[in-house]
Amino acid sequence: MRGPMSEERYPTRTKWSHRSVAEVGGGEVAMRGRLLRLEGGRGILRDQSGEIDIVFGTSYNGIKTGDIAELLGVVEGGEFRVAEFRVLAPAVDTWDRGDWARFNADASGLRDNLTLRAAIVDAVRQFFSTRGFLAVDTPILISGSAQEEEIQLFATEYREGKTVEPVFLAPSPELHMKRLLGVGIERIYQITRSFRNGEIGPLHNPEFTLLEWYRAYGSYEEIMEDVECLLVYVAEKTTGESRIFRQGKQIELSSWKRISVHEAFLRWANIDLGLCNEVEQLFLRANELGYGSAKSEDTWADLFHKILVEVVEPELACLGAVHLVDYPRQLAALAKQKEGQPAVVERAEAYIGGVELTNGYTELNDPAEQRRRFAQTNQRSVADWVPADEDFLVAMERGFPPAGGVALGIDRLLMLIAGADSLDEVIAFPAVG
Repeated sequence: MRGPMSEERYPTRTKWSHRSVAEVGGGEVAMRGRLLRLEGGRGILRDQSGEIDIVFGTSYNGIKTGDIAELLGVVEGGEFRVAEFRVLAPAVDTWDRGDWARFNADASGLRDNLTLRAAIVDAVRQFFSTRGFLAVDTPILISGSAQEEEIQLFATEYREGKTVEPVFLAPSPELHMKRLLGVGIERIYQITRSFRNGEIGPLHNPEFTLLEWYRAYGSYEEIMEDVECLLVYVAEKTTGESRIFRQGKQIELSSWKRISVHEAFLRWANIDLGLCNEVEQLFLRANELGYGSAKSEDTWADLFHKILVEVVEPELACLGAVHLVDYPRQLAALAKQKEGQPAVVERAEAYIGGVELTNGYTELNDPAEQRRRFAQTNQRSVADWVPADEDFLVAMERGFPPAGGVALGIDRLLMLIAGADSLDEVIAFPAVG
C-alpha cells in the first residue's frame, strides 16, 4: 500500500510527466491539479484538461480539499485510482474566497471562455493578415484626446525631475493609428487594451480589449463590409457555423439589415431628430413622451443615449444583425459629414441581438473642420477637461487620406459567440461595480 510521497511542504520537482486520463485510457498515470472535493475516499481533481473523478485506494491523510497535488495511480474502468500522492501547495483558509471562489465555482466555463478568446484573437489576426493589413502598436499613455464628450478618461501624470505632465490612459488607439495613415501605411489593425472611466455593467468594463482597423481611401461602406466578412470568418473558425445564439434566438451573421438613426428614432421612439437638434427640444419631446430617465440637466448626447438604450436598442435586438447608420453630427467629432446632409455624419454601429459591437466612420480629414469640432465639443467641467491632441491635429494639417475606420469590442464578441449574457462571464478579472 502506498500513500503520501513526501514530507516536504512545497516540493519543487517531480519524477513524473503530466498526462491526462483521457490521453492514456488505461495504465499507470500521474496527474497534477487542485482538489475540488475530497470526501469518503472520493474526490475531484481539476487540471488543464478539465475535472477528473478520483478514488483513493489508500489512506488520504495529509491531503485536503483545496490542495494542489500530484497523484500517481492507474486508470481502471474510466476511474482514476490513486496509489500515491504528494501535496505540491497546501490550501490556505482563503483559497475559496474572492476571485478564487469565482474561479472555482465554474472553472471549466472560465477555461472554455479563455480558450475561445484565444481562438477568436487568432482568427482575427488571420483574417487581417490574409487581406494585407499590417498589425501595429500605439501608445497606451496619451497626452491629449479626441474631445468626445461622452467618454471619460483615466488621468495620471508623467514626472521627470520637477516637470509634471498630465497623461491619460487611451480610450482607443484611434488618433495614433490615423497618424500612421498619414505616412502612407494604408491598411492597419491593432488589438489593444483600452480604458474608459465610469463604465461598469453587463456590457461595460473600464478596462477592455479593443480591435481597431483602418483602410485608406475607404469609407464606412467598405468598413461595414469588413465587419460582416470578419464576423462570419471568426464564427466559422471558432464554432464551425456562421450563426450565433443570443437569448434563445438564432442570428445569422451572413445576413445583415440597415436602418438609419433618424428612421429608428422615428419608428420606435416617436422622435423626429430633425426637429429636436437642440437639447431643449429633445428634452421637451422626451418628457412629453414619458421617458422618465430624461433629466433637464442632461446634455443632448445624454438624452440621445438614454433613449437609444431604453427604447431603440431593444427593438434592434429583434432585427438580429443590423447596422445603425448615419448619426447626428453632435455624436461624431471625428466622422465625415454625409454628402448633401449637413446634420448627419457617416457613422455606422453594428448591433447583434441588440448588443452594440462596433463603431465605425468615414473619417474626417479636414483639419480646419476637425479643430472647429474639437473646440465645439469640449464642453466639460474644468475638473474633467482634457486637452485636444495637438499632434494629431498637426498631422492632419500635413495631410492624410480619406479613410474608413472602426473599433470592435473583443470582449463583447467573445460574449456573443460564447452565448453569455454579460462581460463578467467571459473576462477573467472583471471590475467590481
